[in-house]
Amino acid sequence: MCLNIKRVLETVAVRGAFFCDRANERESFPQALLERELLILQGLEDLDIQEDQNAVFVCELSVEDVPGEWYKNGDRIQPTSTIKTRQEGTKHFLLMCHVRAEDSGEIKFVGRHVESVAYLEVEELPVSIVKPLQDKTALESSRVILDCTVSNPRSSIRWFKGRTVILPSEHFEISSEGCYRKLIIQQVALEDDGVYSMQVGEYTCSSKLAVEAQSLVMVRELTDVEVTAPDDACFECEVSALVPRASVWSLNGEPLRSSSRVRLEKTGALHRLTLKQTSPDMNGVVEFSSGEAKSSAQLWVLGT
Repeated sequence: MCLNIKRVLETVAVRGAFFCDRANERESFPQALLERELLILQGLEDLDIQEDQNAVFVCELSVEDVPGEWYKNGDRIQPTSTIKTRQEGTKHFLLMCHVRAEDSGEIKFVGRHVESVAYLEVEELPVSIVKPLQDKTALESSRVILDCTVSNPRSSIRWFKGRTVILPSEHFEISSEGCYRKLIIQQVALEDDGVYSMQVGEYTCSSKLAVEAQSLVMVRELTDVEVTAPDDACFECEVSALVPRASVWSLNGEPLRSSSRVRLEKTGALHRLTLKQTSPDMNGVVEFSSGEAKSSAQLWVLGT
């Protein structure tokens, strides 16, 4: 090499190589060896942020236009709608939007043979109840929504009626929309009356649901029926509203239940009783009742 500048007679660049004349010797060096050394001028820095914030990592190299790759916990990071990477000259950027607690981990940048490592710590948002449940009064068979608001959109909650955990079903629908939490009761019944509560973390709020009975009236009364044994006897009546409350049929004061000789049907607000294989000893009063709505009619069964 040219250790003594006084002995340098000529330095020229020919076809990508440098030549140095020294005495009667000539030494050549590939130009790649004389390029700027690749160094990290600004390394990654550890980041400690809360959920839903944006995480930005910057790494600066000593040479421009050097491609780089980003890794999280050893896996290469692929750009998505919430993860972006870009390069501006010697600087390389990684942007992670709306981070979650599970995004915590080691972040590494690699450019050729150099790399820089930092750690991302994402702290979960504190959990609390922003807007508690409110007491409600509902009419029987209506749709009821009990709602509240929590501080963290990813908070998991539990609903209770009294001390019993409420699970999703046809009657109970549990819904989450951001920080908004809802318990929907379909066609609320009198037995749904009670205290409901919601638990998130160490916090609990409760409310009282009062269910009022729906006022029913007879729209179509029962009419007297006369048949000849053993023909069927059919009674029909209609109430003013569709309610989940059980209706009661009776003959001469004795409740009737479905059997091979008793058929009970309900279509909306229409109720039907069919008595099969009638006999004269069945003569008497047939009565229907649903809450305060009642109707009665006479059954006559003639002998053959």
